[in-house]
This record gives sequence, structure tokens and C-alpha cells, in this order.
Amino acid sequence: MEEDEFLTIRTAGESQTRVMASRFLGVAFPCSSLDDFGQSLEAERKRYYDATHWCFAYRLGHGADLREKSSDAGEPHGTAGLPILREIQSHQLTDCGVIVTRYYGGTKLGTGNLGRAYGECAALALDASERITRTVLAVLNVVASFEDQGLVYHWSAQHSALVEPCESIDNVVFTIKIRRHEIAKFKQRLIDGSSGRIQIVEAGQWIS
Repeated sequence: MEEDEFLTIRTAGESQTRVMASRFLGVAFPCSSLDDFGQSLEAERKRYYDATHWCFAYRLGHGADLREKSSDAGEPHGTAGLPILREIQSHQLTDCGVIVTRYYGGTKLGTGNLGRAYGECAALALDASERITRTVLAVLNVVASFEDQGLVYHWSAQHSALVEPCESIDNVVFTIKIRRHEIAKFKQRLIDGSSGRIQIVEAGQWIS
């Protein structure tokens, strides 16, 4: 996988396991923000309102912006959230969450069995989900005269960049979406080709 690509979930997956008398219900789902995850967690708590535990883990972002968190939700420390998180990590996924709901059956499982139960339920939910590879593209704002716009279209095509033009009275303002490792050469070719007339400013990122 390229440096500017990451693997995530396209559609949710669900699972169910039993250990002794306890029932575990897992769901793996795509999410791109803490708000998205919070809404899904609240929905699971309402869906299984009479359960005893709603344990979870999530990974959000990628590269230097990667964030991850897990919660045992009242289970013994390290027996629920961490096994769930490890399954997300081992599947090399991000921008996704997993919630495992437990109905306690009256028999204590012990920390080893508990950790395996949560991990297995999370793994089955992840395996039931549909995966997708997404690409992180840098967004550039490029300002060119009408005479220089041909350079923008030419080098955008050469670098497989996406181009969105917006004409103004004096020039054309382009929104360019391009792989980050292509930026340096792309900028240099536009600047050299226009003798420095073309202006280029980085304006964030976009995920395809």
C-alpha cells in the first residue's frame, strides 16, 4: 500500500458469540470523527439498552494524525477495550470503530477468557465488514492567467491530478487534488513553465 493510502471499512459488519452463559454482540463500522463514533456508541446503547457492558475501540485519521482509544466500560482493566483495539490494529484499519456489547450470563469468565471473547467477537465483526482502500490527496489552489492555464491542464494530466477550474475576470483559479509525493515536481514544472507567474498555495487535504 502506498504511503498516502489507508485501509478502512466501507460497510458495517456484525457478529455474535457466546462464552458459557454470556452473550457478546459486535459491530464494526466506518467513522471519520469522534462525533461519528459517539453517535454510533449511543445507538448501540439504545439498541441493547438492557446489556451489562458496551466496550469499544476506535482508530481515526492516518499518519501523524492517527488517534486511537479503547474502553473496558467496567470490565476488568485490559480485558475488553484493548483486545478490540488490537484486532483493529492487526487488520491495519483506520477511520473505523468496533463496539462489543455483553450480556452477562451470571458466570465469571476470568480475565483470559474475557479477553479472548472480546477479541474474537471484534475480529468476526471486522471480517464481516466490507473493506476499501482510500487515498489521501493534497489540495492546491493554483492561480494562473488565461494564457498559462494550458500549463496547468497539461501537468495536471501528467501527474494524474484532479482539476477543478473557476474563472474570474483576470485569471483562472484551479483547485488541484494530487498525491503528496507528486507536489514538488508539479509545482516546479508550473513555476518554470510560467516563468514564476503561476501562484500555488497548499490548502489542506481531501480523501477519495
